[in-house]
Amino acid sequence: MKITIIYDNTAFLAALKPDWGFSCLADTHNRSILFDTGSNGSILLENMKKLDIDPLSINEVFISHPHFDHIGGLSAFLN
Repeated sequence: MKITIIYDNTAFLAALKPDWGFSCLADTHNRSILFDTGSNGSILLENMKKLDIDPLSINEVFISHPHFDHIGGLSAFLN
């Protein structure tokens, strides 16, 4: 399994934009699971692009809890 942090309060790569919230991608041998979506959909999608993550390659979305910093990017991701 590979876990990639997409969205966090602190960016682990200079190219990524940090913001309040969290999102990561869990890749297994046959599934890609997006865990939470951060608080801003534009930042989520921008960081995904910079990490070369195709939103259409994601099989499932898991939301840990209904706080805005974990679900704010959901509608942008689904569009």
